[in-house]
Amino acid sequence: MSTHLYRVGIVGCGRVAWLLDADPLIPNKPVTHLGAYEKVRWTQVVAGADVRPDRRDAFSHVVGKEHVYLDYRKMLALEHLDIVSICAYASDRYRMVMDAVDAGVKGIWCEKAFATSLEEAREMTEACSGKGVSLIVGHTRRWSPEYRLAREIIEEGRIGRPLSATCLISGSLVHTGTHAFDMLRFLLGEADWVEGHLESGHHRVSGLLPQRSEEAALRDVGGYAHILFQNGAYAVVHGEEKEYFLFEFDIIGTKGRIRIGNWLFEVYEARQSDRESGLRELYRIKNRRKKKTHPLVEAVRHLVACMEGKTENIGGPREGTAALEMALAIRESHLRGGARVHMPLGECGLKVLSR
Repeated sequence: MSTHLYRVGIVGCGRVAWLLDADPLIPNKPVTHLGAYEKVRWTQVVAGADVRPDRRDAFSHVVGKEHVYLDYRKMLALEHLDIVSICAYASDRYRMVMDAVDAGVKGIWCEKAFATSLEEAREMTEACSGKGVSLIVGHTRRWSPEYRLAREIIEEGRIGRPLSATCLISGSLVHTGTHAFDMLRFLLGEADWVEGHLESGHHRVSGLLPQRSEEAALRDVGGYAHILFQNGAYAVVHGEEKEYFLFEFDIIGTKGRIRIGNWLFEVYEARQSDRESGLRELYRIKNRRKKKTHPLVEAVRHLVACMEGKTENIGGPREGTAALEMALAIRESHLRGGARVHMPLGECGLKVLSR
C-alpha cells in the first residue's frame, strides 16, 4: 500500500476522462479516469488541460479555474505532476507521452489506441524505459474480473484445448479493434499470422490504399480478419460501424465454450446429454465469481504499484504496441490482396489516425 499522495493531471477532459460517470444508466462505476483516481486514496487529480473552452470551464469545477489549461505543456511545466492521463485523440498521444516523459512524470495512463504507427509506439516505449516511467494503456478489460476469470478457466483446461474464437465488434479496427486484439492476446497468447480485408459501409475498401506516408494517413475503418495463434487456435474478427453496440467473444474449446463481452459472461462444459443416449452436449455452468472490482480502479492501483516497483506491468507499452500491431497487420494483408502476414509485423510504415 502506498504512503505517497500522487498528483495527477488529465489531458483531454472529455467522456472517458470524467463525463461518462454522469450517465445514470451506466452500472459498476467508475468508468472514467477521474472516477478511478478518486477511488484510490493515494492519487489526487489536481489539474486538467483541453483545447475546448466548454470542457475547460466544466472541469474547472473539479480542480479550480487556475488549474485548467488550454496548453497541456503549460500544465506539465507548472503543476509538478507525478501521473498524467492522456485522453486526447490518438493523433496527439505520441507528442503528449513524449512531453510528459520529458517533464519528469513517473506514471502515464494512455488511452488506446496506444499510437498511430508502430514507429511512434516504439519510440514512446523507449522513452518511458529510458526515463523509468511506468505507462499503462487503456485496454482496461485486462483488469476486469470476468476476463481474468475467463483466462483462468482456459489455463486450467476447463474448456479443453482452445480451438477457435469469434470476435464481433461495433466500430473500426484500430479505435475499437485494439481492445479486441489485446483481449485475444490476453486469452490465447501470441499470434502467428494474420489475413484480412478492410471494409467501409459493407463495401470492401479499394485494394490500392493511399501511399504509405504521413501525408496520406489511412482512415480508421472496419474489416475482418482470420488470425492463427501460436497455440494452434484461430480467431475470426469482424468489426464495422453498426446501429447498435456489440463487443463479444465466443471461444470454443475441445471440452467447452466461453461467451464473454460487455454485460455477458457464460461458461459451458460438455457432459452426458439428458436428451439422447451416448451423446455429449454443452451445458451452461455456474461460475465461481471473483470479488466484484472496478477495472479502471484496478488499473490505477496497478499503475501505482508499477511506479513503486512492486509488480510487473501487465498492461504496458508492449501490450499496447502488440494490439496496434495486429490491427496494422490486417491493413498490411489488405494491401497485399488479403495475403498472409506473419507476426511480428516489423517495419511497415503504416499510420492510422483513429480517435
